[in-house]
Amino acid sequence: MATDLSGFEVTASNAEAAAALGRGIKGFTGWSIDAVAHLDEAMAKDPDCVMASAVKGLILVGGRSDNYKGVVDSLLAAAQRGAGNANPREKLYVKALEAGAAGRPFEAATVYEAILAEHPTDLLAHRLIQQELFWTGESKWMQDTAERAAPAWNKEHSDYSGFLSVRSFSNEEGGDYETAERCGREAVEIDPRDCWGTHAVAHVLVMQGRIDDGVDWLEPLTGNWEGSNQIVHHLWWHLALFLLERGDHARILDLLDTKIRNPDSPLVQAVPDAYIDLQNVAALLMRLELRGVDIGNRWSTIADICAERIGNNASPFTNAHAAMVLAATDRFAEADQLVAAMRTFVAGDTGTLGPATRIAAIPAAEASIAHRKGEHEAVLSALLPARRNLWQMGGSHAQRDVFWQLLVDSAVKLGRTDLAHQLLDEIAGIGFERVGQRTLYGAAAA
Repeated sequence: MATDLSGFEVTASNAEAAAALGRGIKGFTGWSIDAVAHLDEAMAKDPDCVMASAVKGLILVGGRSDNYKGVVDSLLAAAQRGAGNANPREKLYVKALEAGAAGRPFEAATVYEAILAEHPTDLLAHRLIQQELFWTGESKWMQDTAERAAPAWNKEHSDYSGFLSVRSFSNEEGGDYETAERCGREAVEIDPRDCWGTHAVAHVLVMQGRIDDGVDWLEPLTGNWEGSNQIVHHLWWHLALFLLERGDHARILDLLDTKIRNPDSPLVQAVPDAYIDLQNVAALLMRLELRGVDIGNRWSTIADICAERIGNNASPFTNAHAAMVLAATDRFAEADQLVAAMRTFVAGDTGTLGPATRIAAIPAAEASIAHRKGEHEAVLSALLPARRNLWQMGGSHAQRDVFWQLLVDSAVKLGRTDLAHQLLDEIAGIGFERVGQRTLYGAAAA
């Protein structure tokens, strides 16, 4: 029986397929750009390699786009055909793909829990369950999953730094900043190329308002990210968040054009509609404008792509950002079409995403449109009832903060200082420290 690079048994007809599968899994857990290429090689070497079809399908499910549905369904069919000869662990991954392909992320999460109950050092399962729980806002569930498995891990395990990164981010979102920072720094010490550990520590530092520490953490690591996937754009976005608090707007605009959304980048050209890239650009441009920065025509760089998300409801969080972009480029009719399509989706969805879209993403989208029109009472009407539920559309505390900033800005513009101070207290309750020392929030507090 062949094994992958983490030592798990895999069903493959030849050693070449098993080796390529192992590289593909390792590439995915390590945020490498070549993960899918290795999985394609595995399927070429062995068309019946169940795990290769399942893992590629799960990666595409994680792409959060209805555009991948046809390919995902094809990969699921291939995995199901070969599942009879698969081992128990592989069969569970096929079951997880069945749930993911049907838009049932919580069901997929319970399958990953079953895998981890038997194999607590399965980094692939850790990465996939964190992915599903993160994009449904289930931070405590993420944290519990990582901590349950932690005693099974040690420094002798080849995937140890990868698990430390997962544990770090889960604890950061769960509010245990001490454990998160310790694990994330250890992960990067073991492997300086570890993007997820780098990312998790950046989250800790932004939540704690440690601006200089954030710049000092990220700047020396930027040379380690070559060969990684779109997480690189997001890491530069995190550096921009720290620079924003320093008021270094010129450098942020340069990073937007060269690192975060460079149209000549091979990563952007390969996947121009990557959801994380759309979120990065929209949220950063909005933050800059809220601080009075002239951002030129940069909204237009992703407007057409955001318009293509009308009717694509695989990512409620991304659609809320798409509405922000369409409104910012005066494409209000398309922004309204986007929201209407979200409402239609909600009316017919029987899975998890419909409720999240209704209770969180639609109010966030409507507030973004209203804010662009200067209709600040409408911003309050949309977001105030939804603000405590924004977590349900997924994303991190740091990412969702852009919608809290819109809310605070509208409250200030309406002269609602009482409400602004209440909101600042609630933002601190989410886990943001030094709220009054942050730009925009500090001005509101004053």
